[in-house]
Amino acid sequence: MWTERDLQTMLDPQLFYQGRLIELTGGVYSFETYKSTSEYGNLQLDIVAEVRDKNEHSYSVEVTMYYDDDMEEDRFDYYCPCDYFREEKDLCKHCVATLLHYIHKPKKSLLTIDDDFTPDEPKHTFSRIPLVELPEDNTSARSTDYGMAQLLRRMGEQENWLLTSGSIAGKIHLEAILHTDTRYPCVSLRIGENKMYVVKDIAALVNRVQTGQWFAYGKQFGFTHQLEAFDAESRPLMEYFMRQFEDSDAWYNFTSSREYFLRHETLDSFMDVVRTTGIYLAPYTKSSKLWYPVDEPYRKSLQISSVEDGIELTLEQPPVIYSHDWQYVFFDQKIYRISRRNSTALNTFEKNMTIRWDGNCFIANDDLPVFTRDFLPELESVYQIQKIGYVPEKYLPDEAAFRVYLDLPQQNLITCDLVANYGNDQVYHVFDGSNRQKDSNRNMREEAKVAALISSYCNAIDDRTGNPVASSDENCMFELLTKGLGAFEEVAEVFISDRLKKIRVIQPPKISIGITMKEDLLNFQIESDSIDLDELAYILSKYDRKKKFYRLKSGEFFPVEDTDLDTLAQLQEGLMLTYEELASGDITLPKFRAPYLDEQLRQGSFLSVQKGKSFRELIRNMKTVEDSDFEVPEKFQKVLREYQKTGYLWLETLCQNGFGGILADDMGLGKTLQVIVFLYAHYIERQETHKNTLIVCPASLVYNWEREIHHFAPELTVYTVAGNVEERKSVLTHHQKGSIFITSYDLLRRDTELYQQLTFAYQIIDEAQFIKNATTKAAKAVKQISSDFRIALTGTPVENHLGELWSIFDYLMPGYLYSYKRFHVTFEIPIVQIGNPDALERLQKLIAPFVLRRLKKDVLKDLPEKLEKNMFTPLTGEQEDLYRAHVQRLEVLLSKQSQEEFNQSKIEILAELTKLRQLCCDPALLYENYQAGSAKLDLCLELVQNAISGGHKILIFSQFTTMLDGIAERLNQENIPYYVLKGSTPKQERMQLVTAFNQDETPVFLISLKAGGTGLNLTAADIVIHYDPWWNTAVQNQATDRAHRIGQKNKVLVYRLIAQNTIEEKILRLQEKKAQLADQILGGETTKNPAFSREELLALLQD
Repeated sequence: MWTERDLQTMLDPQLFYQGRLIELTGGVYSFETYKSTSEYGNLQLDIVAEVRDKNEHSYSVEVTMYYDDDMEEDRFDYYCPCDYFREEKDLCKHCVATLLHYIHKPKKSLLTIDDDFTPDEPKHTFSRIPLVELPEDNTSARSTDYGMAQLLRRMGEQENWLLTSGSIAGKIHLEAILHTDTRYPCVSLRIGENKMYVVKDIAALVNRVQTGQWFAYGKQFGFTHQLEAFDAESRPLMEYFMRQFEDSDAWYNFTSSREYFLRHETLDSFMDVVRTTGIYLAPYTKSSKLWYPVDEPYRKSLQISSVEDGIELTLEQPPVIYSHDWQYVFFDQKIYRISRRNSTALNTFEKNMTIRWDGNCFIANDDLPVFTRDFLPELESVYQIQKIGYVPEKYLPDEAAFRVYLDLPQQNLITCDLVANYGNDQVYHVFDGSNRQKDSNRNMREEAKVAALISSYCNAIDDRTGNPVASSDENCMFELLTKGLGAFEEVAEVFISDRLKKIRVIQPPKISIGITMKEDLLNFQIESDSIDLDELAYILSKYDRKKKFYRLKSGEFFPVEDTDLDTLAQLQEGLMLTYEELASGDITLPKFRAPYLDEQLRQGSFLSVQKGKSFRELIRNMKTVEDSDFEVPEKFQKVLREYQKTGYLWLETLCQNGFGGILADDMGLGKTLQVIVFLYAHYIERQETHKNTLIVCPASLVYNWEREIHHFAPELTVYTVAGNVEERKSVLTHHQKGSIFITSYDLLRRDTELYQQLTFAYQIIDEAQFIKNATTKAAKAVKQISSDFRIALTGTPVENHLGELWSIFDYLMPGYLYSYKRFHVTFEIPIVQIGNPDALERLQKLIAPFVLRRLKKDVLKDLPEKLEKNMFTPLTGEQEDLYRAHVQRLEVLLSKQSQEEFNQSKIEILAELTKLRQLCCDPALLYENYQAGSAKLDLCLELVQNAISGGHKILIFSQFTTMLDGIAERLNQENIPYYVLKGSTPKQERMQLVTAFNQDETPVFLISLKAGGTGLNLTAADIVIHYDPWWNTAVQNQATDRAHRIGQKNKVLVYRLIAQNTIEEKILRLQEKKAQLADQILGGETTKNPAFSREELLALLQD
């Protein structure tokens, strides 16, 4: 047990005797004790006493005595609100007096339960912990160990509390008391329902709420801590402290366990929280009133009184606390928030007035002019000024008349001299600091304001005069002449020298453009009323849209704003006009430039444009395709869908105007049919029997075209240019006029000489991506054909790079996208490598009139949806071992290679990548005697069997024909009938297989991806399996659309089989990350070939 000697030994003698004196003279009164348990389950005795010292000051002292497991006093905690305790954070005389009073009290009366204790009813009740009495020395009966007894009794108490805790919900009140007499303001808390109790440990309170602990604060108040227990006003305050303790730095904000510092941001957020609840100010008494933060404006009162020899300033000083950005002023039960972001002078003034000058300051008469002129306006912006005998006007400086003198002493140098005239020969050069006198009556504030304005339009200082200058910077000179002069004239009289007047900013010129059309040529004329075309051409050749002006040869400034120079520059860039063409003002262009020219000129607001009749008719025809005079042939009125009718009218419009175009509809939307209707209209309805047509397509589609024409327009005369060379030559030399010839790219390449003597009215190339490489013989062959109207059909105009688009347009309208070298520099590099949005927009505008692209999802609302699913299967056993071994070998090879060796062995490396893909499919593709099976092949057969049992028909695509053989072998084992289409399948047989599959009950069609991925209509199937992924997603999509196209009645389910954690999974990720180039250009897809760096290949191999 603690004794008086224990205290005397541990304390300073003077402190001990001061406390003892208070206790002996009866200074400790209203002594109360409360028994409870500590956080560790042991006995805890809370002592609350009122202590009065010799100065008659009374303090509420709190002492907590903690007991150990043997009921021995272990330690104690203490608190007193006196100044000594708050500053020293140590025992004070009031705490010592309380401890002595406790020591002198009989212990048995303190540690046993009061027999007469009865909880109030029907208020919240709880079981007081029945503390164990200290055992007598002669007691022989055994009792439960103290710790276990405490635990059991506490559990019983909490069960009793839970029965009544529901009624406590929303009734616990929490209030905050703000202490402002410390370095930083801090807050303490009180908690309760009817009676409020001091929260001795804020961190412990937060922990109790977070963990749902039960805790008692006094004899008749305790509860299970839940956020829901607090009333609506208190919850935001409780939540505030819970948020604070989420930050580990919160522990540094304690002055003691019961007080929490409010530093800077925490003070601001605290004030936001207590706007509705209010706070009390310490010292707290029962008569204390709540203070509420408000957003109302508040201006402190500053009194300026005239006294002998000067004035005296008296600043009102209500209580105030500070955060970083705000000061909080306490006045009339309101807490006003005032910004601290004032000038340095104002902040210094307030700091001195409140801390050093005790709210009063004297200013002598000699300093009043400066005070009145420079500082009083700042004080008036912040404080509520009360003047007593002080008349500011007596001390204000005279008004000045300002003059600004601008000169051009040399090229690219504008000087500025500012003069302030006060009359009576008081004239001052403001930038000359030598004549500034403290006692002069100059208006220095106004002078500084005007001087700052002048200087803001300059970029240097003249060392000789001190005047600001605009030197060697055309941008600075332009800003001064265009904006500065107007700003100067608002505050001063401006004088400009004759030399400077010659360097003027000219008015935007009026530019007129005339466009006429004669036959297949456009005449484009440019005129200007005030600028020479040679200079205009020079400006356009150097044009940068970020520049605000251009300097003419005369030195004058040409402003870009309000001139439509940007429109002309885009025209010059888009049409690639030369300097000489622009300077001449008379430009001749091909007719196919008309749509782009018209579109660009419509962007100009200040251009005067005159368009000839023929030009207007051409543009009107191109823009009103659906309202054109052409009519869909009667025979096809009920056959074509609406979008197909629009496609036919678009083809007719292009043909009428002498343009070519790309019909780039999504795969399966009937591009072939739209062309057939176009040919029918010309040959049958208009009887153009003297004209011939050439259709070029992949070899696999030649007979498909023939079949489609015979089906939809049997009236047309069709020749298939196939067979041996003699047969082909015979067809081309012995035919009737008005015929349609169908041949393949490969045969056209071989028969180039046979076609040189022929002229075609119409030339159509299908799957136009076959000429994507302009250097191939196939591309060169189709471009050598003599034809009047050219059309390209493709669902993927851009598969890998923009050069493919250029090649197609080079076939349609040679020169439209210029030479490839120029196209590459102007469009391909800026768009693909740099991501230049201007180049992209310009290319879009160029090709838009000549590309028609519709997507299934937009035009076929009745087309069943396509569901795509990736099916992953892990490699196991011997298949996995073989795959990992090949990966390791390739990794070693790559890691040892230099960059030069890598560049020389790319073919070998790509071959190794192909082997890895084959191992994913089935190691039997590489190893003849492999018998361990393939996880992917098993998955494929499982999908096929499930699909057949559900009544579905299936297309299976693979790039490896040997894999198709392997699948066929498994199908044979399972007695599942199938068809096979490979590159070696004869052309005539292909259509027979397609017809048979669409009509009979054969459930599976095995198709080589390259041989059968295009041109086939296989809508009998509604399940597509891509056995192995390919780098080119467009090829896979084309294959899928053999089933997902017009005529399909069922949902199409697409499975992609992927070997998990292999190169196939990496290929899938690459597909998902494909560049959106073609989507931006055409709204289509884009892909990339497997061209990798050494590092990318290594990443591709890693798991």
